[in-house]
Formats: sequence, structure tokens, C-alpha cells
Amino acid sequence: MKKQKEIECTVEFTDGAIDRITDAFVDLYYQIEDGIYKGPLLPKQTEETA
Repeated sequence: MKKQKEIECTVEFTDGAIDRITDAFVDLYYQIEDGIYKGPLLPKQTEETA
């Protein structure tokens, strides 16, 4: 197997980026739950498991 060259990457988040990323994941979760997209979901939590 050929060894890949390491690449260094620096990421800077603008104001509000974390909130937008979180919102996107929440939207995706509910779209998966509604059957729009396929993907893994966490098991439903109840008060006993929370």
C-alpha cells in the first residue's frame, strides 16, 4: 500500500458557523427520521434511558 502524503489544514469558523452547522445536523436528523434520506438514527430515549 502506498503511503499518502500528510496534508496540514487550518480551519477558521466565522461568527455563527457552529450554530449553522448544528442547525444543519438537526435538519438532517429529522429528514432521516421522516424518510427523506437514509441514515443511522440514535435509539429513541425514554426517561428511563436518559
